[in-house]
Amino acid sequence: MTTVELPMSPQPTQARHRGGLWRELSGALAIGMSVLAVVVLVFQVLAWGRGVPGPGMWTVVGHVVAAALAVFVQRFADRLPGWPAALAVLGVVAVSGAALWLFWWS
Repeated sequence: MTTVELPMSPQPTQARHRGGLWRELSGALAIGMSVLAVVVLVFQVLAWGRGVPGPGMWTVVGHVVAAALAVFVQRFADRLPGWPAALAVLGVVAVSGAALWLFWWS
């Protein structure tokens, strides 16, 4: 009976760099927009239950669309290398900034 040596799995030469400060910050911003959309939706439902106007349907829809768009663009920021990822990060910041400006500050 002979023994057979099993092949060893190759060791990775370099760990893949996945993140970075800007990608992490834009990810936190996208999640924050999602939480804000849920909060605005809950306030609207509570307002309907009490018979008061609440934030309004356009505000709720705008927050949900902005959150969905921010998460969608963040997926590109997480998966693409280099300049395309940087543009996606800027896209998340732009969508979040536009939503905050339109629905909270103006």
